[in-house]
Order: sequence, then structure tokens, then C-alpha cells
Amino acid sequence: MTIYKVMKKSLLLLAVMALSVSCGPNVEKLATAHLDNAKELFSIGNYNVAKQEIDSIRILYPKAFEARRQAIKLMQQIEEAEQMRAIEYEDSLIAVATAAFESIKGYFVFEKDDKYQDLGLYTIKSQAPNRNIDRTYIRASVDELGRMTLVSSYRGSSYIHHEWLKLTVGDNYVDTPVSDNRHEFTDLGVYYERLSFLNGNDGGAAAFISANKDADIKYTLYRTTGPDSSKPVYRNLKMTKDDRYAIAQLYDLSQILLTLNEHKELLDEAKRHLEFVRSHIQE
Repeated sequence: MTIYKVMKKSLLLLAVMALSVSCGPNVEKLATAHLDNAKELFSIGNYNVAKQEIDSIRILYPKAFEARRQAIKLMQQIEEAEQMRAIEYEDSLIAVATAAFESIKGYFVFEKDDKYQDLGLYTIKSQAPNRNIDRTYIRASVDELGRMTLVSSYRGSSYIHHEWLKLTVGDNYVDTPVSDNRHEFTDLGVYYERLSFLNGNDGGAAAFISANKDADIKYTLYRTTGPDSSKPVYRNLKMTKDDRYAIAQLYDLSQILLTLNEHKELLDEAKRHLEFVRSHIQE
């Protein structure tokens, strides 16, 4: 029976019920008709409408005890089937995301110190700090959960205490939020600053870089405190092509890992719900 026919039958049942109320209908018989309709809907996988039919029994026929008892059992079967469907769906999405991850993970360096880190980090070798000690640039990393961190790395003859960035491509731009996650140090008369935007809280900067990886991206360093508040402290820096592409690759990795971990969480939730439903069916 098609979904259309089953739904048409449901509407007819409601009409018959309305006409029969004044004649003292057999409530068990009417409730059983809804139950049969729910069973047919369940058999063709239309779980939502089947549950609506069961709700009709609960609301319209509170004294149809046998039909209500069977309806409860059917509802448990529907909930079990829903979770099994959800598990199958999440498994398929996890497989797709895992394949995507496996296809690109070779581009990245994975580092994890089990003694000090709960989560490892993915980076790109060309952006490693020890390879770029002599320049100002933007680098990125992604943790195992897919959370991306951007770091504005400054090198100069004095501190500038920068707190946020503006990135521009032509007339388009994006501003990062102000970050107080700043590390400053000096070495042999050279001043260094590392301003971090943790766990994707970069105001869309990484997405902007990824979308404009083939364009000339300029950026300016700002601070919001002190005598030069809200004024540029280092303007018109230009991102190299290698940096743009590295961050774009890490951004893609971030999206894949975020998706993968999201569906792993949904899969675990569906499995827990299935276990709960089945425990009540056994009761």
C-alpha cells in the first residue's frame, strides 16, 4: 500500500469516527482501525505518520485498553526501527567522511605528545615556526576534533602588542575578533608576538583565506588598547601563496574532521537510544 493510500485511509477513518460519535461507536473497534493503519504505515517505513496514528488512539480513545496496549508495543517497535535507521545513516556518513580524511591526511604533519596532550595537532611542514623564525606571517593548525586555530606570528624591532587582524581582497574584507591569547618574547634584540585565535574563533578568517586562496590577500595588524587604540600597528602585509594554500588545506581538513566527529557523536547517541528502547521492550 502506498503512503498516499494509507494517508487517505487515515482521513476516511477520521471522518467515520466523527459521524459515529453520536451513535455510541465501539471505541475498541475504531481504535483498532487506527492501529491497523499505523501498522501499515510502519511496514512501508513512514514512521512519523504511523506515530501520529498511535497518538490518535491515545487522544481519542482513552478507554480502548487493548488497542492502547498494542499501540504502546508498536510505538516501541517504531522507535527501535528509527534508531536502527539512524545508525545505518550515520554509519554511511562516517564512511564518506573517513574516506575523505584518508585521501588527504598525507598532506599534513601530525604531532601529539601523549604525556601532555589529550588531542594531537595537524599542521603543514612549510608553516612550522622553526622554519619561519625570520618573518611575520599567519599559520594554522587543526586538532583531532577538527577545531582550527589561526596564529598571527609577528617579528620586528619592537613590540606592537597587536590584538586583531583585518584581511582584505579588493573591496572584500573580514575582521577577526580581539584575542587576548598572546605570547610575547624577545631574542637577541628581535621582538616576537604570537596572537592565537583558538578553536575556530577567528571571525571567519580561515574561511575567507580558503575562499580566496588564489587571490592576493593583504592583512593589517591592530590593537584596541593603549595610545594607538583602534589604529593599524602594522599595515598591508601580504600573504604568500604557500601560506594561503596551507591554510586552505587545513581548513578543508577541519571541515572534514568536524563532520566526522559530529556524526560519530550522533551515532553514539542513536546507539544509546536504541539500547534504552530495547531495554523497555524487554520489560
